[in-house]
Amino acid sequence: MNAVIPISPDDLGGPFVTADAGYFEVLAVREQVVLVEFHSRPIEIRWFDDFELMYCQRQHDPETFKVIRKATEDERKLYRVPLWIQGEEVPECCGRPMFFVGQIDDDRICTEPPEGAKLWWHDGASFYIFTCSQCLECKSVGQQF
Repeated sequence: MNAVIPISPDDLGGPFVTADAGYFEVLAVREQVVLVEFHSRPIEIRWFDDFELMYCQRQHDPETFKVIRKATEDERKLYRVPLWIQGEEVPECCGRPMFFVGQIDDDRICTEPPEGAKLWWHDGASFYIFTCSQCLECKSVGQQF
């Protein structure tokens, strides 16, 4: 795939810089929307940083998308893109990677340790929920800072 990136986010009509797949990773595709993360970006692009999640639209050529803006937190959730704390850790089941269902961050589910607990998470924690498309098994992965 190729990315067409406007030099300015205020002028989506161009001028543009083109980046090939060596610059980014596609994290979600649904209909005309593509969410990508640039691990490096062309030197001319200064309006977003490396490793930011970007909202893009497919162009007439299905192998090309245009970067529109930074993706929102709601879009990251909607398109099921995990925000890993320590690095990607997708479990396998039935000989295949499982599908990401959603993420639960500890600040959303609890703030107080259970009564009598000696330790709680020492920093922020997230729990990533996955399912198997074959047997419907569910697994979770926990990570913390």
